[in-house]
Amino acid sequence: MKNAWLIRPVPHGKNRVTEFREKGIIAVGWPCIGNLKGKSREDLKLILSKSPYTLTGLALGNAYATIDIFVNQMEVGDLLLMPNGEDIYLGEVTSDYYLDSNVDTDDEGYSHQRSAKWLVNISRQDLSMDLRLSLKVHRTTANLSHHADEIRALCKGEKLVTTNDFIEVKYPLRPDFEVSFKIPKDINSDEAQRLSSYFASLYFIK
Repeated sequence: MKNAWLIRPVPHGKNRVTEFREKGIIAVGWPCIGNLKGKSREDLKLILSKSPYTLTGLALGNAYATIDIFVNQMEVGDLLLMPNGEDIYLGEVTSDYYLDSNVDTDDEGYSHQRSAKWLVNISRQDLSMDLRLSLKVHRTTANLSHHADEIRALCKGEKLVTTNDFIEVKYPLRPDFEVSFKIPKDINSDEAQRLSSYFASLYFIK
């Protein structure tokens, strides 16, 4: 079973949806740190903690987790979901990771690439509420494999029929830890506020 991944078209803070579609690629930012092929999570963490980025804390954790997904975890044949406003582009990974030295500059900033085949363009409204909620994660890449069946169906112009009356929500709390919980599909504003207050009370270390 192939995995499915969220990929945002904003490497190095610039929207590259046109380049992604026209060139048949996906990419992440953090240019000018060399070819990352074969680099482990710990290697990536060390690289990003040094110049030119000198990242620390949460910024460092999010950065090396994102690059690790792109460089080490994605595989040829995996599914892709790329949101751009209300547009959703679905495709699949068609190559291993490589470095495009032509755009490995601070100005261009999308040198860490993979080839991709874009299959269909749909609306965000075509996604299930469960999948739409999963897109709220504020990362360049994220694992959507728990939605692989739905994404695969959408790639074929179909919709996955489900009779579940709940939504399973996954949120990457830390680079190495994901929170998972279920909420009713018809959750209302008052219930959502109470749930938010409950989560806000769950801390043990100040």
